[in-house]
Amino acid sequence: MKRFFHTCWNNARKTTCITLGLLSCLALFSFWSIANAEEQKTSSLSPASSIEYSPKHHAIQNEKLAPAAVQRFAEKQAVTLGTANGEVHWKNADLDFYPLGPGLHSWLVQAEFEGKPIGYMIITATEQGQLMLSEYGHGEQSPYNNELLGQTLDRQHVNLEALLAGGGELHLGYALPLLAYWKVEQPNYPALYIDATNGDVLPSEFLNLLEADSKQNSVSITDLSTTPSLSVDPLHLRPVFNPTDNLLWITSKPVDADRAKDVIQHGENQEIVFSAGDRNVVYGGPLPVSGYQLWHTDQVAESILYVALGGKSSIQRFVPLSTLQQDGHFYIVNPLSSANS
Repeated sequence: MKRFFHTCWNNARKTTCITLGLLSCLALFSFWSIANAEEQKTSSLSPASSIEYSPKHHAIQNEKLAPAAVQRFAEKQAVTLGTANGEVHWKNADLDFYPLGPGLHSWLVQAEFEGKPIGYMIITATEQGQLMLSEYGHGEQSPYNNELLGQTLDRQHVNLEALLAGGGELHLGYALPLLAYWKVEQPNYPALYIDATNGDVLPSEFLNLLEADSKQNSVSITDLSTTPSLSVDPLHLRPVFNPTDNLLWITSKPVDADRAKDVIQHGENQEIVFSAGDRNVVYGGPLPVSGYQLWHTDQVAESILYVALGGKSSIQRFVPLSTLQQDGHFYIVNPLSSANS
């Protein structure tokens, strides 16, 4: 694995396949350093080429990295995504699981079909023990962009290979509602936190508080045998734009919360921005609304709206509208022309 890790790192900026290979190595390194340090030491020295892939080996690996309940939940969400037109490969996708710290309350799920990445999911256990699909995305991109990681480490004059060889650690982190980040631990230095989606260095004081709160909350996943049946509509995409190109939305009033769903679904000719003000650091915002996808359940009459954020200079992420409305608001870029139309 050590030889494979070096190969992944040296070529990560060239191919998506190797990007996922690096992500796998880093996630396994993070998990094993927590779960079994001695086993991790032995396994990391084994060349990846000596490990023959088999369905049984794949199942054993996933069992180590995610509870069975999380795997079953992820499989159900993947099947649901496969009910939409053009997303049929989700039903037959191979799912790989990577624990996200701190507290291991979240899991990154990478979906592949015939060896090609087709999307990702992030599954989170709530304080009540319920599993939720915190976000997902379609295509080859992942929230954990190691090319951005490499660029940020270069700017910070940190050599990753030397860091790991010297006893440092690299972990994948996730903080609700939407913060995917890397945690770089250097011996004798404060931890460095990097936004995984855009490469920004995050304030360590803020992340230290988030991690401390998360580690204190133990979660026991409840029985999921009664979860309702789900279906999902086809994707509805909108033209992508940059919110900084026109800043009129900053001085406008936000869209009323009870109108947000209607505006997102039916305002085809409007450019809409999501912003969480002082908490934009948790969302990577402000971000453009670039589409949506409706989910349906057989137990609730009202549909669940997943809003697509980003897609121009950042990865496109589908997030529940209810999550976004906890801290932020939606703004119409040119409210005057909207009112006159």
